[in-house]
Formats: sequence, structure tokens, C-alpha cells
Amino acid sequence: MLLNKKDRKATQELQSRILDTVTTCAVGYLLYTEPHIFNPWRLQMWQWILGAISIRGAIAFYDHLVVFAVDRAFRNALLPTRTTGKPVRYVELDAKSLIFLSINALHEWTFVQRLCHFIWHSPNVPLEWREIGLVNTVGALWVMFIILDACYAPCHHILHMPWCYPLVHKHHHRQHFPTRGYLDAGNEHPIEHVIGVLCTWGAVLAAVYGPTGAHGVTLFLFFNVHAALAMLNHSPYDVKFSIVPGLVEYSVANHEMHHRKFTINYAQYCMWYDHIMKTYGSYEGPKEN
Repeated sequence: MLLNKKDRKATQELQSRILDTVTTCAVGYLLYTEPHIFNPWRLQMWQWILGAISIRGAIAFYDHLVVFAVDRAFRNALLPTRTTGKPVRYVELDAKSLIFLSINALHEWTFVQRLCHFIWHSPNVPLEWREIGLVNTVGALWVMFIILDACYAPCHHILHMPWCYPLVHKHHHRQHFPTRGYLDAGNEHPIEHVIGVLCTWGAVLAAVYGPTGAHGVTLFLFFNVHAALAMLNHSPYDVKFSIVPGLVEYSVANHEMHHRKFTINYAQYCMWYDHIMKTYGSYEGPKEN
């Protein structure tokens, strides 16, 4: 039986509340039974809170640093849709956005702890400077960026399927023309944020346990470059370059098109997924009058 628009919206809201409640209970259960997942360094409460605040400050500074560097390197080159003199559609952060950003901030802090703990304690991650080589740096970076999108693009595609989109991913698409960098990138449902982090872990583990291996410095560099590119993907800057020539081509314009059209350009860097699935969309500038 087909539901009318009002009933369909009410059903989606109920489903969303059930999903959010179940997710919250699951996280609460993990926090109670497996607290080390959220605190691998076994920090005291005041240390954990201070670390979370420090990471927030560092990310805010990094966001501004990336914008400053892009301004200097690309001479403030903006995407064509931002150069018409007419403002693009802009959506303010609402209460739900602030809640999601806060939850995701805590998740990011947990991820940073776990990544640093893995780098420091894993016998498979070399840390000595003399162990740095071309394969476990440049080669490992290539592997991580390719595997990241090999995991992320199909997951992102699934998030756009009708049964999932209104429950999880729709909130992120409130902003059709991302402009706030980190605030637009991180403004997503916590479930989606977890999926993104798991894809990042998949990329890290593929490099560490794969044929290239990965030096600790490489993992640190990958995390920071990945964060910077995610911020830029939600900015107004017309930035594009090759990460792996002919294979991994980065372009902010590709992701702007995704936010504008919704069902194209699911990948972040390796657009081959979209070419295979026939979901790639070339950039479209502003319509001429």
C-alpha cells in the first residue's frame, strides 16, 4: 500500500527514532562493558576530557590552516558556481546538526586515540627513522587512498538507496553547496560517521598488513591528508590534482556535483567506481541566462 507524503514522513520519523534509540543503546552497552574501546590509553577522566577539548582546538586550527594554504597555493580560485555574484543555497546549522557534530567529535577523539595506540604498540608498524623507505611511504599512501575509496564508495552508494537515505544520509545533504569545510564535512549522522571511520581503518590495515607495509609517519601523514581533503571537499575552492596519476584524481568539483545531484560521484578520490557503476557526473557550471 502506498503512503501519502504526510504518512510517509511520519513513518520515516518513527523509523529514525527507533534507529537512533537502538544505536544509542548499543553504544551505551559498549561503553559499559568494553570501556577500553573508547579509552585505549586508559586515561583518567580529566585527561580524557582535556584530550577531547585539545583535539577540537587542533581540528579547528587545522581547518583554518588548510583554507589559508589553499588561498595561497591556488590564489583563492573558487568553483564556478561561487563566482556568479549570486549567493548559492546556504543552510544554517540547526540543533540536530550541533548534536551530530558533538557526537562525531567524541567519535573522532576515540579514533585518534585508537589510531595512535595502534601505531605505537603494533609490531607491524615500524617507527625508527632508518626504517623509512619508498615502498612503506609513497607506496603505502597509494594503497591507502585506493583502498579507502574501494570501501567508501560502495558504502556511500548504499547510503543513498531509498530504504536507507532518509534515515541516515539525508541530513548530510541539507547543504547543496558545501562551504564551511569541517563543519559541513562532519555534519552527518553518527552511523555514517562510523562507516567512514571503518573505511579509514580498512585502508590503514590494508597498507600495514599488505605487501607495502606502512611506516608510522606514513599513517600519520595519511590521516592528516585525508582529513584535509575531506574538509576541502566541503569548501568553495576549485582544487584539483593527482594523488596517483591516472588512477586517483582529486577534485572538489566532483564532490560539489554529488551534493547538487545526489545520485552521482559517490567516490571521494578514485572516481573509477562511478565510471564502472555509470554514476559519474562531469562538472556543470552555473546556468547562463
